[in-house]
Amino acid sequence: MSPEQGEPVIESFYHWFDLTGVLIMGVIGGTIARQKGYDIVGFLFIAMVSALGGGMVRDVLINEGTVAAMDTPAYLILAFSGALVARFVYFKGDIWEVVRSHGDALIAALWASVGAFKAITYGLPVLPTILMGVLTATGGGMIRDVLMGNEPSVFGGNQPTVVPAIAGATVTLIGAQTGNLALGAILGPVTSFTIFLVAYHKGWKVPTPNEKALVNDTAAFVTRLAKAAGAKSPSRAERGHRSVNAWRLAQIRRSVERRLAGSPDAHNEVAHDKANDILEDIGTELEPSGPGSETALDNIGFDWRGDSYAEKSGEDYKTMLDQILSDDTLTDLLVDKLEDRNASQSTPRTERRAGLERRRTERPADPESDR
Repeated sequence: MSPEQGEPVIESFYHWFDLTGVLIMGVIGGTIARQKGYDIVGFLFIAMVSALGGGMVRDVLINEGTVAAMDTPAYLILAFSGALVARFVYFKGDIWEVVRSHGDALIAALWASVGAFKAITYGLPVLPTILMGVLTATGGGMIRDVLMGNEPSVFGGNQPTVVPAIAGATVTLIGAQTGNLALGAILGPVTSFTIFLVAYHKGWKVPTPNEKALVNDTAAFVTRLAKAAGAKSPSRAERGHRSVNAWRLAQIRRSVERRLAGSPDAHNEVAHDKANDILEDIGTELEPSGPGSETALDNIGFDWRGDSYAEKSGEDYKTMLDQILSDDTLTDLLVDKLEDRNASQSTPRTERRAGLERRRTERPADPESDR
């Protein structure tokens, strides 16, 4: 549906309020330029962007015909007129701040409905229609803030402007969808401005998330519950951890016993000590510290740099170790390498093991224990 097919009364209503808003926003933009100490060029540009920026963005996105601000000379004339008014008339003080904030909110309420109405006349879907309303209401202020090197005020910490704009555009859209466009055109700006007034006088602001996140907080809570439950008895993970270590120790002990077969040192206690020493040498420090050493939150996140799995090398090492220990030949080779390394180092542990071996040889051998 083309703009010419829209209701003429509604179009005329919005047209005149749109022009009035351009003049008022030109004055407000010029006042901000004065506060920054800009020259006349700065006055004109800041006023033009404040008054026309949102509508220009809307028309470019809709992409139907020429941008209204360029097609209708009245828009630029009124925006520059507002800048000149602000250039030669000084507005300041608490009363002006109240007038400015309320005037800004009133124009934003009208423009939210103007943007939604224009999107409706070109047959845009629901979400783009609401977006056009919000951009028309707040786009100029955002562009102005960026040009002045400031963070756009609509991004947080200020009186809500986007929420009222969404409400106004939505009401206008509902009126159009139910066949009551004229009623929606009136109730849309009224709803938006009413929300602003309540928020302004109640001091409401859109909340910021800080460091809280619902999913992460829930995961942390569940983790704490699991820790509390696991503290009463060994967890399944802990029992599995112990059984894996026991299997590794048994594999190494069998290898040591094979090497000690027929030797005077062939004694189970000696093999046990050697097996324990070797198991320590091959990296039991890679085992996790126990159940609960990690939380669910440690394993959730985005891998922006591609290195979040680097810490898993310890797991790969243990997997390779288990594969080696499952083969007797590879296990014997591993024990050979470790014994050669330990033979070249004098450590308290090897000295302790040598003392144990001497004590074993000083007493009679027990045939049963040799087995």
